[in-house]
Amino acid sequence: MNIIKVTDHVYFYPPEDIKDRPMLGYIEGDKYSLAVDGGFSPAHVGEFYEALEHSGLKEPDYTALTHWHWDHTLGLCAVSGKIICEKRTDDLLAEENERLADLSYQAELKRGYSYVEDEFHNVEIPPIRRADIVFEDHKELDLGSIKVNIFYTEAPHTPDTTLVYVPEERVLFAGDAPLGDFDNNGYMDRKKMTALAKTISGLDCDVVLLGHSGMIEKDRLVRWLEVKI
Repeated sequence: MNIIKVTDHVYFYPPEDIKDRPMLGYIEGDKYSLAVDGGFSPAHVGEFYEALEHSGLKEPDYTALTHWHWDHTLGLCAVSGKIICEKRTDDLLAEENERLADLSYQAELKRGYSYVEDEFHNVEIPPIRRADIVFEDHKELDLGSIKVNIFYTEAPHTPDTTLVYVPEERVLFAGDAPLGDFDNNGYMDRKKMTALAKTISGLDCDVVLLGHSGMIEKDRLVRWLEVKI
């Protein structure tokens, strides 16, 4: 697959439904570049980096996480540069690393979630690389000519939802934020959805990039969220 250009400085590597791989974002500044999410596996990250090279883009200096889930973090052992995440995500990844140290847990995970088995067939899942930069609630990152706001928000999918907002480009990376509760059979908490809709509605952006759905106009997404409420 090819890298898709959204604006002069924002790109993404498309999601793969058949493998349940989310999109991987890329923001290019004059000095530094930032990837969004750490990939499902080293293979996923490798394909992303090959696509970047093919598009004349360098490997990222930083990688920011939207949340802790496996499809967004099991590739972190292969990423370049420094990893950035919110404290809630860092805490959840620490807990998951403890579980992954138990090979019986890995076997159970592969049996219960076939996509993990596909990514790590006949090999152990490596420890998830922990963040180099951990922040609480909000962090601004200056890439040179482009500033990125990375911040926690309440959302129905997971308790550590983090959004990546690029004001100058009017683009928001929202990961899996609008999806139902992963740990509760997809339950849609209306209070949390209302909070997410309010957060996204208040941002000055044109498009939102969703982990498994691709690019959508902000106004269309907000209308969809309000229907779910």
